[in-house]
Amino acid sequence: MSLGLGIDTGGTYTDAVIYDFKTEEIVGASKSLTMKEDLVGCIGNTLDGLEPGLLAVVKAVSLSTTLATNACIEGKGGRAKLILIGCDKSVAGSYGAEYGLPSAADIIFLDGGRDLKGNIVSEPDWKFLEDNIKSLGNSVDSYAVVEIWGMNNCEYEKHTKDLITRLTGKKVVCGHELTAKINLLKRAASALLNAQLIPLIGEFLAAIKTSLDKRGIKAPIAIVRGDGSLMNEAFALEHPVETLLCGPAASIEGGINLSDEQDCVIIDMGGTTSDMAIVRNNMPRLADEGAVVGKWRTGTHSILIETMGLGGDSRIAFDDDGRITVGPGRVAPLSWAAERWPVMTDKIRMVYSSRKKYFFPICEFFYLVKDISNDKFYNRDEKRIADILREGPMGIIELSGKLDVSLVETNTERLEKHGIIARIGLTPTDLMHIKGDFCIWNKKAASDGASCMAFQLDSTVPALANDVYELIKEKLFLKIAKTLIEDEDKSLLKDGLSGQLVEVLLNGFRKARRITKGGQDEEHNFCSNLTTPFSLIGIGAPAHVFLNDVAGAMETKCIIPGYAHVANAVGAITGSIRAEVVITVTPNYSPSGIFGYTVFTKDGKADFIDYEKAVAHASGHAQKEARKSALMKGGVNVTVNVSVMENSAVVSAAGSGGVNCGTMEKCAGCPGNSYECEDLSNVILIETRLVASAVGKPSW
Repeated sequence: MSLGLGIDTGGTYTDAVIYDFKTEEIVGASKSLTMKEDLVGCIGNTLDGLEPGLLAVVKAVSLSTTLATNACIEGKGGRAKLILIGCDKSVAGSYGAEYGLPSAADIIFLDGGRDLKGNIVSEPDWKFLEDNIKSLGNSVDSYAVVEIWGMNNCEYEKHTKDLITRLTGKKVVCGHELTAKINLLKRAASALLNAQLIPLIGEFLAAIKTSLDKRGIKAPIAIVRGDGSLMNEAFALEHPVETLLCGPAASIEGGINLSDEQDCVIIDMGGTTSDMAIVRNNMPRLADEGAVVGKWRTGTHSILIETMGLGGDSRIAFDDDGRITVGPGRVAPLSWAAERWPVMTDKIRMVYSSRKKYFFPICEFFYLVKDISNDKFYNRDEKRIADILREGPMGIIELSGKLDVSLVETNTERLEKHGIIARIGLTPTDLMHIKGDFCIWNKKAASDGASCMAFQLDSTVPALANDVYELIKEKLFLKIAKTLIEDEDKSLLKDGLSGQLVEVLLNGFRKARRITKGGQDEEHNFCSNLTTPFSLIGIGAPAHVFLNDVAGAMETKCIIPGYAHVANAVGAITGSIRAEVVITVTPNYSPSGIFGYTVFTKDGKADFIDYEKAVAHASGHAQKEARKSALMKGGVNVTVNVSVMENSAVVSAAGSGGVNCGTMEKCAGCPGNSYECEDLSNVILIETRLVASAVGKPSW
């Protein structure tokens, strides 16, 4: 056998699979709870659930992780300094925050640089830069360098990198190394975030290696990128920003490999969120604008993933009118908490036995996650709450009693937001225990907790469970419907789903559900059911419970593949190496027409008189750079394809007053109302884009 090990460290679970490359079969799988405070331990727990004899002969390891994504959201990372060359300070100051950049005062601005055509505007003041770098001393761990037109000509970015490396010996990241996006601020966000993440990815890989070494696993390591492809360890250490959204991307790739469906919607339902992606012709759709996470808007490649706060651990609550809500917040399931702290069984039973009604779910508890006794950021009351919770999980009534304050005055908001304490409450996971759909923890605790909420809502446990199940199915349906509609034409829902459209869609869905269950149809003035030929592929532990009914209402098939519960780990080990390089041929115009063409590559600027020679030059460099990138990421047997796209426009005849519609036919709507679009002499070339796509197998 030729075996590979796939590991995914998610927010709720850490999964692993052993995959046989020759037979393309999974020969082992394991899952355990993620312990963020002990990454080595939780990975070890998952590995210990696999056959030791198989682990001993693993030849390759591939990882996916939420580390970079979580760091973006939580504002964590190393100390990095951004240097912008040729950028207007007021632009960065006014718009930089929209992309996650710091204030202009925290950025080094270097005047000079090159223009769009690659011509030198002025030589940057290298002495000014050198003095600034020396003044920073050891207050900075790494640097990010971006020039305004650096994606066309990266000479000054390279020079700046060499200068800083010589002065400090520290890591320097250049914008052109990560993305070719024309948007300067997006390239700056990519480079700065990458610089901040470098120490974190190093720590993560060190923890992985510790877990592997303890079990005698000696194998090369790869990591999933945000577009679902792989990169080797060395490349990942230099380009950690490419791991943004790699956890969901691995899940989507795993769903593709496990289902073998050409056109489908993949729904990964986890503990905290449900992630969805459209797959056409066996390829997931990529995000046009790059990965967006938290405050950061980057230019790195990522699968286009729609995410909603709905999962097995979503908080079940109710509003002021007694209507049930599910999510988007996450809580720890009562069934899990009772398994971890046996005393919770009695605490839950006591709350239920009290038979008291409140304006909020009363069967909820808190437990301590982090010690803040020496943290001056938190106030006295917050530290008291954390100190009291050292005794163990505690309900809000008990907690307020120990604080000697009212329920309203017991404020846990900041502590929950910052992850100092966590909430325990009723979740879909608990209801799945009651209904027998998922049973690994304490069913009695789940049942008592559900009974407590049912009493508060003047309902029964079976009715509560059915109502929650139907609400989850409706939420999934609406998200799938939105994803499909936007894939057809994203302008249709540019402002989101309107209230009227939601009502129309839900009426159709509910009608289909009633018919499926053998109920009577209700009269509606207008009712339209949304159907789709796309299969629904469910992955993640809760998917099989809810997705079949959604697919039935949409008149399509639902596939819950084998090993769907560890699809993310499958996606990690079955991925390929991919790289894409875009090079543009730009025409140079004079009043008399085109007098030449300019091509920018990483080797510099080149000018041509002949168009075919310019395209050939660009094609050769695109192939070379794409192949080189794939090899750097750890690819072998790399193949490269180049596509050429001419971006042209039709302009009106002289004196007709404007740009033509571009329909290439006689058109009454064109300027002057008499211009014949067939006159191809008025077609102008804006640019020619050459896209080189390289694909290879991982080097193992």
